[in-house]
Amino acid sequence: MAEDCTVRHAVPGDAGAFAGSQVAAWRAAYRGILSPDHLAGLDADRLTPGWERRIADAGPDVRHLALCVGSDVVEWSGMGAPRDDVDAGVGEVHALNVSPEYWSRGFGSALFSRSVQELAAMGYLRGYLWVADGNTRAVSFYARHGWHVDGVTKEDGRFTPALHELRVSAGALG
Repeated sequence: MAEDCTVRHAVPGDAGAFAGSQVAAWRAAYRGILSPDHLAGLDADRLTPGWERRIADAGPDVRHLALCVGSDVVEWSGMGAPRDDVDAGVGEVHALNVSPEYWSRGFGSALFSRSVQELAAMGYLRGYLWVADGNTRAVSFYARHGWHVDGVTKEDGRFTPALHELRVSAGALG
């Protein structure tokens, strides 16, 4: 990595940075996947209160991490209890967002590795996450970490048209 970074548990004051990096990451990663109107309508100020609540109200079954370069939060992840019907012992990486200016510099790998460690510390033996179909950059990133598309798909109806997602899984954490 070009600069030193730290990964720590998120605090509600990180919400604005989470929202900002989410908007930047989505606009770069989902271009051609989500509608241009949806991407243009993303607004960090509108997303911030939701992130404040999610971080503050996270129970023992969900964790959020912030990756900082200096004092700036430039990436975040969330992980914990699965939101899908999966086997016992399987946890989910709910999201991992990296500001595009930090792509391909090792920061995402540092955050993802710590996210997997957090899942294991929570008692999960295996993990999974969802990737938008067409996000080949993310699929390749996770494959470099030993996680692979496993053939399970779903449609996320929060988007118009619905977003087709691919499940990416790890055989074992650690």
